[in-house]
Amino acid sequence: MLDLNEVWNWLTDPANWAGRYGLANLLVEHLSMTFTALALSAIIAIPLGIVLGHFNRGGALIIGISSASRAIPTMGLLFALVMLLGVNFRQEAAQIALMAIAIPPMLAGTYSGIDSVPRVIRQSAVAQGMTARQQIWHVELPIAAASLIGGVRLGFIQVVSTVVIAPLVGLGGLGFGVVQGLALRDFNQLTGSALLIVILTVSGDRLFALAQAIASLRLKKTKRTAQR
Repeated sequence: MLDLNEVWNWLTDPANWAGRYGLANLLVEHLSMTFTALALSAIIAIPLGIVLGHFNRGGALIIGISSASRAIPTMGLLFALVMLLGVNFRQEAAQIALMAIAIPPMLAGTYSGIDSVPRVIRQSAVAQGMTARQQIWHVELPIAAASLIGGVRLGFIQVVSTVVIAPLVGLGGLGFGVVQGLALRDFNQLTGSALLIVILTVSGDRLFALAQAIASLRLKKTKRTAQR
């Protein structure tokens, strides 16, 4: 039977936080892989979503990509990429696999936010002599900010939870404690590592939710000011 006191003792033991496979280093590796994948995905997904949303093109394609991405077997994709690129490029293979699940929600969130900008607002911006870039930067992005952040939020949840399988191809991350705990039948290590993953995922989700709420609040205040 699992003893929560023993799990707590394992988590608070300084020896488990030190060294190459200590929790501190594994946490840094987990975050590094997560935010690297998110950053690379954002470079691709957000500009593409902005352009497609601005010109109201590709909506059906984006919906199809988002739907198809949910059926991607991430573990199978990861192993296939490692086999294809070689073990020496397993880090790159992992990043590609993570990007494959991060890009669709970020693309969909950005597109839907930009595409939802009312036509009358677009026409008003054009009437004021704004260029396409000015329309996007000063009008569309502020309105779409909450939806854009929502897409990044969903991408974060999917990526941070998927990084757990990275140790299966020789990489780091908090999933190492889960894999090793299962192999050694060390349930304190297994439970403690899993608990840290849950805390990390929930904490990140709450931070993105806060950012999303702030963006929505700012938009409401802007609308009230404009109405006055």
